[in-house]
Amino acid sequence: MRPLLERLPPEQRRALELSDLDGLSQSDAARREGVSVSGMKSRVQRGRRRLAELLDRCCRLTLDARGVPMDYDQPADCRCA
Repeated sequence: MRPLLERLPPEQRRALELSDLDGLSQSDAARREGVSVSGMKSRVQRGRRRLAELLDRCCRLTLDARGVPMDYDQPADCRCA
């Protein structure tokens, strides 16, 4: 995941690192970064959308009924890493 995160704009990458990897609430992440809560929520949403696009380009995802990725298969010709 890290190589794909590195392809995100810095604000989106930082938002995902704080909220999704470090487990901070979006309001705590917003305070830490000095942005509004709505600004942080937008960064997280845009970052997740962009990350999903990058994942879709390089991996075959197995999704659950809600569309949440559960597993992936990385083709031999993938150059994402």
